[in-house]
Amino acid sequence: MKTWTSGMLAVSLAGHDKGTLYVVLTEKSGSSSEEEGVSSWKERDSGAYVLLADGKRRTLDHPKRKKAKHIQVITHIPEQISPLMREITLDAHVRKILKEYSSYQTESISGDKQ
Repeated sequence: MKTWTSGMLAVSLAGHDKGTLYVVLTEKSGSSSEEEGVSSWKERDSGAYVLLADGKRRTLDHPKRKKAKHIQVITHIPEQISPLMREITLDAHVRKILKEYSSYQTESISGDKQ
């Protein structure tokens, strides 16, 4: 079984936000009835959920709840981003991590073509 830790990067694979880069905040079980108004079909769903943030639309206070099977976790993290991922306390930290990773991706793609 896969486990996700706080600070990992993930890309959405399904939904209206397909292709969006997020920071994983935490994992949440699907059988939790902590939320008010949970319908019975949701209670039977035993799939794992993750809470995601992008620092803009989805902040640390209001993260995106998404099924774990609908995200792709990024396992290769550049060395310059790893220290930033240990201290995520503000939305600005999340935005900085995503910006650094995006610029790293752009550099590596353009570097490979030359």
